[in-house]
Formats: sequence, structure tokens, C-alpha cells
Amino acid sequence: MWLLKIQDPSGETRKIPLRGRLASNLLLGRGETANVLLRDPTVPQEAAMLWPGPQVGRGGSERSPYWLRILSDTPFGKLGDLPVKEAQVPAYLPMTLGETVLTLVPENEIQDLPQQPSGVRPWLTQAESGKKVLWMTKKAASTQLSTYLAGETGTGKEVLARLVHLWSPRASGPFIPLHCGALPLSLAESELFGHVKGAFTGASHHRPGALLQAHGGTLFLDEIGDLSPDIQVKLLRFLENGEIRSVGADHSSRADVRIVCATHHSLKKLVEEGKFRRDLYYRLASITIEIPTLRARPEDIELLSNQFATEMKRTLSSDAHLRLQAYSWPGNVRELRHAVERASGLASPFSPLLNQSDFDFLLNSDAVSESPELELGAPVLTIDEMERILLLKALKIAKGNRTKSAKILGVARSTLFEMLKRHKIKGPKAED
Repeated sequence: MWLLKIQDPSGETRKIPLRGRLASNLLLGRGETANVLLRDPTVPQEAAMLWPGPQVGRGGSERSPYWLRILSDTPFGKLGDLPVKEAQVPAYLPMTLGETVLTLVPENEIQDLPQQPSGVRPWLTQAESGKKVLWMTKKAASTQLSTYLAGETGTGKEVLARLVHLWSPRASGPFIPLHCGALPLSLAESELFGHVKGAFTGASHHRPGALLQAHGGTLFLDEIGDLSPDIQVKLLRFLENGEIRSVGADHSSRADVRIVCATHHSLKKLVEEGKFRRDLYYRLASITIEIPTLRARPEDIELLSNQFATEMKRTLSSDAHLRLQAYSWPGNVRELRHAVERASGLASPFSPLLNQSDFDFLLNSDAVSESPELELGAPVLTIDEMERILLLKALKIAKGNRTKSAKILGVARSTLFEMLKRHKIKGPKAED
């Protein structure tokens, strides 16, 4: 079985299994007769034919059985970097028709999302960058190495930490989360290493710390960058020899614990600033998993917002999706969940549909990111540069549709065309 991957000019990627009626004699183009619709105004109505030739089953996975024939006299097709009229298509080699890129790959080599354990909140994604995070998490889980989850607030670090635990051989052991940023300095050592009776005022009984509680399992240290230097030293000692000395104790204990840590700060930057021990960083970051922001995977906004709306017994209109796509989500998935919950709570109880107006609060100044450079890509931009970037983003969100782009930007359609002309943007457009 083969799979046809299509990257539209808008940047969207589609995957079409070539089986059943789509296994042979595929007409590619923009017309109604096309078996595979190309969302590309630069190609003809009937652009090309794709069909399996006589070599079906031969040549292994590197040589596909499919052939490509360009149906137009105008040369607009390429195989790799070479113009082509008719040729057999190797697997993995990009075919370019106009501004659309197509690739044939064996279907069994397309990895779906790993199966997540039932009974816990899943880490939902359909973005390629998100899929890579999940597969990396599962690979990391099979090891005993300390794992560092790097990502902004609200990206789901604790959900991933729990998956590391549940996918690991320690799944039957305890999973203990500890938020280091919420620990008072006077109690941080006790919370992590425990204390004995009488160790300090108020210590009326012996209490094991998080490390001993996690024995045989996983300890998740969230916001680990907030630990004080002296606690960092003691944590490093534990990672080196597995020994724990409770506050006020005369002897040490031992624990077998896998450490998973996270922080919304860059630990590397904290090391460079002298706020975090370099040797501890290397022990904690044996495996580092970079979690992309929600604004970096816009295809997940619709997936997640639909999921949250369903949990609230609501549905989202297409205009509401446009409003959500146009927001930068500095608080990531957590902020998106709260936004859907707020809109659901304040919307009319007589209609399950959430409209664009139900999310007007996202346009308030309080909801605007205080760090626009995170979204725009540079700390200082001219007005013209900002306008061009916002214009390109609106076109990307609307998949080239000019009418929807104008709605996202809040301008008339005629104004949008004036902006396109002024910035000399002549890219492909979708049917309005």
C-alpha cells in the first residue's frame, strides 16, 4: 500500500491512502472530475495522471510502482529538480505541480500517534512537531535516564511527565509531582528530602520527602529552576549516589527514583547566568524534549478547542475557529482551555453553538501577549514589517482565502487587496 502526501501552497499537508478506487488511474487537478483535488490556482483543471505501471511489486520500497504524466503542454511539473513530462516516480522524491508538492511513501512507514494510556489526560496533537514530541517521549520513557521537558507555561509538561512514567517499566510504581516554584525556601529541603521528628519547630512526626515517596517510581520536579543553590547541591548528591538525608537525621537512606523535570525558563540560560549548577543540569538533561508552543502548531488549535468545547457540551462555529486561530495564545493550551470554558459559561444556555462574538474577550488589551516578539519573530519591527507579517499570517490561517483573511485582520476585502499590492504579495489564493 502507498500513501500520497500533498503539501498545498498554503502549507497544509494532506495524506491520501492509495487503495480501493484510489489505487489506480488518479486524475490530479482543480476540476470537478479530478480524483485528487489540488488546492492550487496555478495548475490546470486537469493537471496530471498518476497510475501504477507494470512493475507493481518490484524494486522494493525505494521504487514505487507509480508513474506520472503531465497532461498540459505547458511545462509546470518537476520530479525533484528536473522538469518532467512522463516518468516513473521514486518513493520519497518530491513531485512539484505548480506550487503543490506531492510525495509517494509506503503506507506502513507512516507512523501514527503512539497509543496513550487510558484513564489519564492525553496529550492531544495532529501537528508533525507534536507527533515528534510524543514519539520522543515514548522513547525516553523506555530508558532510566533523567528527562528534561523544556517548554512554555501551559504546554502540557505534567501530562507528558506522566506519560514518561506510564510508558516506562516503572508504571506500577508511584508518580509524585512536586512544584518547586511553590515551595517556601524554609520548607523546600523538607518537602524534597523529608524530616525527622523534632528537626525544627512544628516537626511533630517523621515525614518522608518526595524522593522517598517516589521510590520505585518517578518524581516530577516542575519549575526546577526555582530551587535554591543549596538544594541543588543536595539534589546533585542524590543523583550521583542515590542517598537521601532527611532534615535532622543522623544517617542516610537510599531511594530508586527516576527524575523528570520541567521549567518554563531555559535551564541553559540559567546556567549561563550562574543561577543553576552546570553539573546538575547535565545530570537532569540526559534527555531533553523541546515542547513547541501552541502558536507554533496552529493545526492543533482547532483539534484542542473542539475537544474542550465537547467537554463543555458545546460546538464551535467556523467564525469562532477563525477568531481562535488569529490569537497568539501566550498561555498555550491551558489558556485555550480556559478561553473555551469562559465562553461556554457566559454564552446563551439555549444554544450549544459558540460563535466568534463569544470570544470577543480575546481582543481586550489584557489578553494581548506582553511579548509580541515571540510571535512576530523579532524584538523591533517597523510598522510596514509588522503589517506584512500579520498579512502573511492571516493568509496562512485562512489557507489563502482572501475573504477570510480580511475578516481575520478586521479590514474590508478591497483594503486587503490594496495591502497585497503594496507589499507585492502574489502567492496562490484559494477559491473565495
